[in-house]
Amino acid sequence: MTVILGIQEAHDSSAALMIDGKIIAACQEERFSGLKGDYGYPAKSIDYCLNFAGIDTKDIDHVALASHHWNPVLTKIKRNANFSVDDWITEQHQFWKPKIFNSTDVSYYDIYKNRKDFAFDTTYQMDHLLTGYMDSSEMQQMKKVRKDTVHKKLGVPLDNINMILHEDCHTFYSYFAYTVNNQKLIAITSEGYGDYSNGTVSIISNEGRFEISKSSDNHLAHIYQYITLLLGMKPAQHEYKVMGLAPYANKKEIEKSYRVFENILKVHDLNVVFDNKPDDLYFHFRNALEGHRFDGIAGALQLFLEHILSKLILACIHKIKLDSVCFSGGVAQNIKACKTISEIPELKKIYVPPAAGDTSLSIGACFYKMWSYVNEKKLSKNLIHYFDNIYLGPDISDQETVEAMMDYKIHETFRVLTNIQDDDIAKMLTQGKVIARCCGRMEFGLRALGNRSILADPRNYAVVRKINDAIKFRDFWMPFTPTILSERADDYINNPKQIYSPYMTMAFESTSLARKELIAALHPADFTVRPQILEKKANPQYYNIIKCFEKMTGVGGILNTSFNLHGDPIVLTPKDALRTFIASDLDGLILGNYAILR
Repeated sequence: MTVILGIQEAHDSSAALMIDGKIIAACQEERFSGLKGDYGYPAKSIDYCLNFAGIDTKDIDHVALASHHWNPVLTKIKRNANFSVDDWITEQHQFWKPKIFNSTDVSYYDIYKNRKDFAFDTTYQMDHLLTGYMDSSEMQQMKKVRKDTVHKKLGVPLDNINMILHEDCHTFYSYFAYTVNNQKLIAITSEGYGDYSNGTVSIISNEGRFEISKSSDNHLAHIYQYITLLLGMKPAQHEYKVMGLAPYANKKEIEKSYRVFENILKVHDLNVVFDNKPDDLYFHFRNALEGHRFDGIAGALQLFLEHILSKLILACIHKIKLDSVCFSGGVAQNIKACKTISEIPELKKIYVPPAAGDTSLSIGACFYKMWSYVNEKKLSKNLIHYFDNIYLGPDISDQETVEAMMDYKIHETFRVLTNIQDDDIAKMLTQGKVIARCCGRMEFGLRALGNRSILADPRNYAVVRKINDAIKFRDFWMPFTPTILSERADDYINNPKQIYSPYMTMAFESTSLARKELIAALHPADFTVRPQILEKKANPQYYNIIKCFEKMTGVGGILNTSFNLHGDPIVLTPKDALRTFIASDLDGLILGNYAILR
């Protein structure tokens, strides 16, 4: 038995466990800590993975740490998790502005070290490394701190703790996320920054990754991040809101703002590089976009991103002579850009894995380490199992469900039904009720895929406002998504290339039938759809609920959004589910075999 523990320690920290080449458990630390985008050593996620497998730390053969370099200062202050919009603005004005424009050295840590509202990292002994922001020598020293910490906590020999290149983690994950029968693919990464790049182009197959180009000037992610901040939203978390806003803009406003973006970056020799480089991206756009409408800015930014990525991928297809792409890194989470890419006539297929950003680096680290192991031992590549199960998180038990209901005195306030049936749930949806579901093992990644979801009738547009205003407390312009039965997919989406979309990582044009039967789960401005196409084998119970709904209504899909309050991670435990249910106006909660109704 070969046991590999993958760990992502920086932002969006997570852990994954691979046994004999198969990922059997994975979870993000934020689900345990409640701090969205949590940073640092994912202790509880590691404990969960080991407990799920019933193994001890002594059974671990290899620990695969994602990335060679990451910043100790950002981990100490847990930047992406702790920061508010105001904190991001403070960073620009108190650190980057004096550093870039006045050549003034400022201690990044000193700006934030006295914040009593921050949840600082206490795992790593790294206070001696907090004098700067991105000092390469400090990051080198941090490698030893990281390995020593893992060795101390898990008892795994230092020689069995391996650091995997950030870029390799992304690329191997995107490749092994789908069964592609050892075909060669173009592998694209695009992100804020990795170990040595923020964009790469490679050829990948079972034989490995062969890098063709790399760039440190692929600032698509940074530009999107800074515009998110300039629009008053939280970078590293709310870029999806800008993407959702973009389709509302009219052509005139988009054209006005697009002129600000169009000459910043270009595609050259299979790289995204600067064309006209400003002194600083944030302050350049802050000045250049003064007086521009918010929706026009969002629309122009999205158009700019889609144009650059499309040019890059088309250039790769022509030069490399391959016609299928796997895409990873934070930018790959922009599903509207992935839709545009998928429509390139020369492109045959695009594969975008779930949670393509850094939270999945732990899984990618496992895949790379296993690939290296079978190469070293001259074993068959067939020992590496493709990623075919997204439900990798903790399950809920009857005992913890009953205890949680007792703690919250649920029977005193709500109606509780036992042994709830799939057709009972479907019937409640047909009655216009909005029902949350917390059942089985939790999904890995950013999307709720049925087991930690809020469900509603997609024909009933009134549920959109109800969920936005009374349950999720989220922005009015954001679209919802449907889960569609796989056999009904062609009825609802235009997908001539039969792009595989089981994880809500792709967007499509909707059909006229979808605009009738799934209207509440389409984007209100352009009627695009980002579906979970569900096969029965992937989640039989969830599939059966939708099948019952179809028998009652003729509609082969339901509205599905994540079960959480705005700003919180998706719920994990029965206690999380009940707390969220009580704090919202949900009509009901399916908690294991129980139904809790208002």
